[in-house]
Formats: sequence, structure tokens, C-alpha cells
Amino acid sequence: MTLLMINSIIITLFISCMMSVSPINLGILIILVSLSIAIAMGVMSTGWFGLITFIIYVGGMLVMFAYFAALQPNQYITSWAWFMVPSFSLIITAIMWAMLSVSWLPQPSNPSQIYSNNLMLPIFMALILFLALIMVVKTSRADEGPLRPFH
Repeated sequence: MTLLMINSIIITLFISCMMSVSPINLGILIILVSLSIAIAMGVMSTGWFGLITFIIYVGGMLVMFAYFAALQPNQYITSWAWFMVPSFSLIITAIMWAMLSVSWLPQPSNPSQIYSNNLMLPIFMALILFLALIMVVKTSRADEGPLRPFH
């Protein structure tokens, strides 16, 4: 049941990322997604693995969003998407609960699932971090100076 709730929160945050209009909102949502994924990894295996993954993930993402926030002009956040997150979460949880079979309920927690070939979560997280690294390298060049000059 805990993983069901965490999965519904992750899906809701992914849907909310598509409605984000400013890089600040998007950065907060992606940090919340990484926190939810780290909690899911902590539930499936040890808590330290989720914590270390979250710290590495947030370190890479904060650098990227610092550059994007520096490139965007100052703007006010007037998005109403924050009010839609609880409703999306409730709807997705209800759908996932309806699809949940009774035979799935007694699932023992197996820490070795995180390293199995069927579970690609660590590889997916590493791929996202690698893509964030490539984006940061492509947007910042030392010979061109700052990204947004302040006159």
C-alpha cells in the first residue's frame, strides 16, 4: 500500500511538471519527484541507498536549474497547478487502488529487487543524471563568460 501511494505521488508530480510555466516551479517539482523516488528506493531496499541517491540527484539538478533560472527573466509565479496536485493524486490513487488485485497485497519486501535485471530504476536515475550533466556542460562555457550579463 505504501508503494501504491508513492507511485501515485510520482505520477502526479510528473503530470504537474508538464503544466509548469517557470523554471522555479519545474525545479521544485523535479526535486519532489526525486524525493519520492528516493523514498520508494528506501522502502524497497535500505534507507541509505535512497538517501545517497537523492543527494546525488539533487546536486546535479540544482546546478542545471540554477543556470535556467539565471537565463529566465524575473517573473511572478501565478500558476494554479499547485492546487491541482492533490486532486490528481487522489484520482490516480483511486485508479491504482481499483486496479489492485487482492493477490498482489501480501508482497514481502525484498531488498535484492533493487539490483535485479527487471528493475531498471538505478539505471534510469543514472541516465537522468548523465543527461543533466550534458545539459549543464552544453549551456555553460568558460570562454564565453556568464550566461546572463548584469549591466
